[in-house]
Amino acid sequence: MGPLYREHHCAGCRSPPRTRGSNRALTAWPHFRRPKGCARDASGLWRREDPGRLMIVCAFALFIVRPCAATHMATSPENPQSPHNRRFHVGSALAPWGAHSMTPRTSVLIVDDEPAVRDLMSKWVESLGFQSRTASSSEEAIASLTSTDYDIAVIDVMMPGRNGLWLVGELRRNHPHTAVVLATGHVELLAGSSQPVADLLVKPFRRARFAQAVDRGREWRRRAVEEREWHERLSTELRDIVVSVMSELQQVRAANGSELDALVGMASQRIPDVAAHSERVARFCLSTSRELGVPPHDFGDIALAARFHDIGKIATPAALLTKPSPLTPGEAAIMRQHVNAGADILEQTAALKHVAPLVRASHEWFGGGGYPHKLAGARIPLASRLITVADAYDAMTQDRAYRGPLDSPEAVAELLRCTPSQFDPDVVCAFLTVLGRH
Repeated sequence: MGPLYREHHCAGCRSPPRTRGSNRALTAWPHFRRPKGCARDASGLWRREDPGRLMIVCAFALFIVRPCAATHMATSPENPQSPHNRRFHVGSALAPWGAHSMTPRTSVLIVDDEPAVRDLMSKWVESLGFQSRTASSSEEAIASLTSTDYDIAVIDVMMPGRNGLWLVGELRRNHPHTAVVLATGHVELLAGSSQPVADLLVKPFRRARFAQAVDRGREWRRRAVEEREWHERLSTELRDIVVSVMSELQQVRAANGSELDALVGMASQRIPDVAAHSERVARFCLSTSRELGVPPHDFGDIALAARFHDIGKIATPAALLTKPSPLTPGEAAIMRQHVNAGADILEQTAALKHVAPLVRASHEWFGGGGYPHKLAGARIPLASRLITVADAYDAMTQDRAYRGPLDSPEAVAELLRCTPSQFDPDVVCAFLTVLGRH
């Protein structure tokens, strides 16, 4: 075997090699010691019995270096073409042992009912340097998931018993940060599936395509974990902001003696666009209530709930309220917290405490797909169903940071498209009657 490296530069060693550019440059360093079980080769470098590694010992560290000149040598700018003028980069050479050993190995769960396919994919995972675990069915995979949180799950779609799509649904509910790679020879079975996956492998596939899918799964997992951490950090900040808002509200209330005036003033100052929007929503709700025949004694609570349905945005980071592009899933999750934040603020305000449940339900969907509690149908208070329709229409027809306004016919078409999944049909009908009169 020829010489591995022509010149070694170690940040921890101050003495430069005496024989610059020589095969024996390393031997000139007085603080190199003979490693146990090693002998010099013809080029003067220490070698272990394992010919695949070179051990270098200096006064400060022990390096076990992989001999891959094409990967770990960079041409010196002084003489780019000279084969005797190379710089060895310790950091990159150490990566295969040092970097990967310092961080947990990626764990991959292989779920497939065919033993040969399952074993082959498991070998591929191990050849990539990752940990592999196999399961022959969705039920076996669920049992494995009770004790291990995998980074990636490669799941066959067609399996006896519960199929792979069922397993994906379970993962999304209970292990939302596990990246899913689906594998199937029947792509038509995926029609109508809306579960988020990192990649889709169409059988048969080769090792290179499998490695690409695993790489995409690792990236999906990385983003999911980063988003979770960011979400948790912002959630903590949001709670702190709510506490601060309540403290400030108490100070303002002590100054002027009116809880309502204090809250309205704070909303107008901090979120002026939201405050104006809420006033329009309140007017729409009252007109629609009359059309529905709601008793007049309920008008006051409906108006209050509508006027303060977005008060929780006082505690939402301003950067999210004015972001000119669509929100990321993590940002959308933070934005949704304004509902609970607003209800919490109202519960601390004696004059508005009774409408806090109406505000908390103001983003529920008639079909059960809303938040925060996924209420549906008549379980959602009527006042909240009124707010949902009026809020959506006003939001669509007003200019927003991330889009221009829709005209009224376009907004009406969208309301009808989302009825009854999102909106109460009776409320939409009454709202459109009111809208037609104006």
